[in-house]
Amino acid sequence: MTTLTIASLDPFDESAMAAWHATYNAAASYQRSYAAPRALEEMRTQLQMENPGERLLGFTGVSGDRVVVTGTLSLSLKDNLEQAWLEVHTLPELRRNGHGSAMLSHLTAEAQAHGRCLLVTEVAYPYDARVDGSGHPDVEFLRNRGFELGIADVQRVLDLPADEALLEHLIAAAEPMHRDYEFRQFRGRVPEDIVETYGELVGSLLTESPMGDMEFEVQVMDRERIRAEEKISEASGRTKYTTVALADDGTAAAYTELVVARHTPEWAFQWGTLVRPDHRGHRLGVALKARNLLWLQRECSRPRLVRTYNAEVNTHMVAVNERMGFRPVERLGEFQRRVEPGW
Repeated sequence: MTTLTIASLDPFDESAMAAWHATYNAAASYQRSYAAPRALEEMRTQLQMENPGERLLGFTGVSGDRVVVTGTLSLSLKDNLEQAWLEVHTLPELRRNGHGSAMLSHLTAEAQAHGRCLLVTEVAYPYDARVDGSGHPDVEFLRNRGFELGIADVQRVLDLPADEALLEHLIAAAEPMHRDYEFRQFRGRVPEDIVETYGELVGSLLTESPMGDMEFEVQVMDRERIRAEEKISEASGRTKYTTVALADDGTAAAYTELVVARHTPEWAFQWGTLVRPDHRGHRLGVALKARNLLWLQRECSRPRLVRTYNAEVNTHMVAVNERMGFRPVERLGEFQRRVEPGW
């Protein structure tokens, strides 16, 4: 068997980055009709640019003269300091040769060296598979290495253009429930007057949304981090469309985001949607999502599909998405494993 050599990826080395991405893309797309791997230009920018809230590292596994496996390690720098997010992608035709196991071991050691003791990763599997993914080879790969399912998600998609009459009906039907709120929409940069309360709201998404057994803390989304991530998004070709509901005191009570990437213009991605607990019961969620999608569709005609993920147990948001016409196409399991930190 040819020796596998694992090394850190230099994202400023164009040929190394291209070879790394080719393997990542092939693995992430394998046997998945609705895969959405990140484009080379996006990955390169995210690996190159500094982010005060997160450190993203890439690793390359080479056998002979070929990149056969890739890895990424994401380390939050302001919160969730026990965690390390991992991704391993092996060339489909070279699976079951120990490459994925070797990369996972390498990433685990790197995470431990950074003082992390909670490893987090995710695996996609067909919608008609078991909810927990049991029996799927990628799920069993993780389970055999000590990972446990924390929560099961579903990817849903909506073909565009969406039915504008339906969206307008959803907006009008919900409007009597939230007449005391102001709706504001912005593309890209968060307005300075709401950046603080908007950040607090976005930072609470991981703890306010159903997360099953996943261990998350509130994220610190302060002004520094928000502005840095806006610069990274802009440089990587992403445009974010955001609609927020403001309470009568001017604070952000609810928000939703849609993202379109320049390098994959046929897709729009639903990012976060959240209503603060003390503002629930006013049908803000459905109103925000319908308003934001209607705005995106009228502003940008390129996307042909919207993608969103929801926990299977998040019945409220699933119902909202289904009213808008989303349909399920794939499952996603979020897994975690505790290890001893290296410090």
